[in-house]
Parts: sequence; structure tokens; C-alpha cells
Amino acid sequence: MAGLTDCTPLAARLEAHVEQGAPLTADEQAHLHGCASCRADLQLLRDLQLALLEDVPAAAPPPALRGEVLAAALAAPTHPDPARPDPARPAGAAPRRRWWPAALSAAAMLTGALTFTAFLNQSGGVAGVLPDPAVVVSTGPEMLVASNDRSGTLTVLRGDRVRASLTVGGRQTPWFTEGVRLGDRIFLADAANDRVLEVRAWPLQVLRQHRVPDGVAGLSAVSGPGGARVYFKGVRGEVGVLGGPQVTLAHETGQPLADVMDGVLLFGGQLFVTHHLSGEVCALDPDTLAVQRRLPLGGMPVALAPYEGDLLVLDVTGRLLRVSTAGEIRQRWAVPGHPDKFSVSGGAALLSDRAGTVTRVPLGGGAVTQTTMEHPMDVLALPGGAFAVAEGRRGLRVLDSDLHTTVHLGQRGQLLPARP
Repeated sequence: MAGLTDCTPLAARLEAHVEQGAPLTADEQAHLHGCASCRADLQLLRDLQLALLEDVPAAAPPPALRGEVLAAALAAPTHPDPARPDPARPAGAAPRRRWWPAALSAAAMLTGALTFTAFLNQSGGVAGVLPDPAVVVSTGPEMLVASNDRSGTLTVLRGDRVRASLTVGGRQTPWFTEGVRLGDRIFLADAANDRVLEVRAWPLQVLRQHRVPDGVAGLSAVSGPGGARVYFKGVRGEVGVLGGPQVTLAHETGQPLADVMDGVLLFGGQLFVTHHLSGEVCALDPDTLAVQRRLPLGGMPVALAPYEGDLLVLDVTGRLLRVSTAGEIRQRWAVPGHPDKFSVSGGAALLSDRAGTVTRVPLGGGAVTQTTMEHPMDVLALPGGAFAVAEGRRGLRVLDSDLHTTVHLGQRGQLLPARP
């Protein structure tokens, strides 16, 4: 490949790319595209990262860890001796690397856990920090955006600036369906890899990986007298608590990733869960997860939000419903298209439809309005009646209450002209 013909210089760059989110140059990406050996090494690093993060409780490292890890890293060769022949390598071919990241393996053996942190200083010129936004979550002063690119890129934004970015990879290309905040932690549902990632937003760090059977369609996080809990809805009908009990609402077959969607909400002392395949919202006991009643609404309900003592239920077939906790439909709005995500702010609900529209519904009365976008995947209410929209393959937009774009960050984190 032009500019990069030897595999050796890429070794350290791949480690930095996986551990710290360091972007690869165009030459390095071109070399990866044409070199099966380097692609295998990159996948090995990603698999190691996932294995170290999976279901490992947090623990303080022993005092001698730093010295032992550094000693192991200095003592271990990172590449084979080029003078020694490799019987598996054809004559004239580039040496195949048999390296293993010494610092990673030493830390894994000594502690069984490892976290990854990356920092970016400027938003301009950063490659791929918002490659394919799918989920956006408020972290307080910042926003965290999860992308459905092959690397599984997570990006922290403050205003119109990129503060940090890292990649989480996965055996399958990540498909983030939901994100929720609990204190200083963010929980991200990745349906493609059957996991929920527990992330600290600043400094940006993946703390733990929670395995969830058969993918995750929805999440809800709560903190109260009973402690902190993260509830999930599984693709095949399971409802449970991360690290705790689970029940099965129905036995369903698998679904295409694009159809993985459901809402979970703890409200009024009950856990409400949509089951869009049956057209129901189920009310569960939040402690035992026993089903207390089923609310047959018809259609395909996929998302929930509280509103003035009632539930707002979004139906992907084109309805927004105001429903009492007893199941009475008190108000309904017909909405165009097939929206599957929504958020409420300033007396209005903003609905995103992946087919290319964003719809504003004034809940107190008034006309339903709409604007077009490339591929809106998620929407987040912001203070003052504004909304942030994760626009797949295009970046992130901030809309005012009239659906005008006030800020537009492109895929590389650059500030683009804010056009309506």
C-alpha cells in the first residue's frame, strides 16, 4: 500500500487505536484493508479488550501493579526476531507478527480487569469521532454519542466541542439501541453483541460489560430507597435487572436489528414495559418483576415517557398516546411515518423516524410540524425546549423549538453551517 508497506510500524498504532481510540491514518486504514494479518491482530486486540471488561467487578489494583506491568512490558519482545526463519511464512512475504500486548496481558493476569481511556483536545481534524451516531445521552454538562460504526465509537461532547472519543469494538458491528444515565455512569445497550456497556463519561472510560441474553431492546435506570438498578427488555421477551432477576413476558423469535425496539420506564411505583410484537404495555412489580396487568393498546408501542401523571406511549405505526397508568387512552395524536424514538421538553414531544423525518408534537395543543433529515436515529431533550438529534452517517444536530438547526457537528466532529 502506498505510504505503508511494512506491518511492523502498525503494531503499536493498533494497540493505541484499541486502547485509547487513536485514529488511524488513511495509509494505515488502506494497509488494514489489504492485509489479513493486520486485520487479525486488530480483532485479537478487540477480543482481548472485551474479555477483560466482561462481568469483572471493580477492584483497587495492588500497590506493586504499576512496577510489575512496566517490568513485563519492558521485558517482553513485541515482535519476533527477524533473523529467525518462520516456516509458516512464504519466502519474501512480510513477517507475520506473533506479538501480544505485554502491558495488557500482565495487567489481566495480575488484576483480571482493565479500563480504557482516551482524550482528544480539539474538535477540528479528529477523524471519525461521530461516524454513525445512533444514541445520544445527557451526562450533565456533556453529551455522550454512541455510533454504530464497525469500531463502536463513543464520543463525549461539550457544546460544539469534542472532549474525548474511544472505540469499544465487538464481535459484531455494534448496534446501539438505547442509552440511560445513572449518576456518573452511562449504560449503553448494544443489541448486536448481547451486552450493556457501563461507561464513565469523564474521563471517558468503559468500566464494565454486562452480558444480556439475546440482545437488548430497551433500558431504564433508577436510583431510590431500594438502591440503584438498571432494568432491561430483551429481544425475545425477557425483562430483568442487570446483575439480578429476570422474567419472560413472552417467548419470541429473533428479530432483525432494525426492528429491535421497546421502552422501559419506572413510573408511579410500577415498571412499565412495551411489548411491541403484541401491542401491549405491561405493568410489572419493580422488585419481583411479576406482571401485575397488561394494557392492550394495539398497534406496535415502542417507547415510553412520563407526562403530567400519565404515560406517553409512542406507537411505531404512527400514533402518540397519552395513557393513564390503568390503561385508559386519554389523548391521541396521529403522526406521519413510523417514528420509534421520542423525547419531551418544553411542553412538546420530538419524534425521530429513521426513514428521514423529525416530528414535533405540541402536547398542549397546536399543529404537528415536521422537518427532514438524512437518518435520525435518536433524540434527546435539552434545557430550554431544544433537542439534540443523532443523525446517522451525518453527525449530531441541535434543534430549537421551531425545528431549526442551531448547531451541526459533522462525522469528524467539525462544526458545519447550521442550516434549517
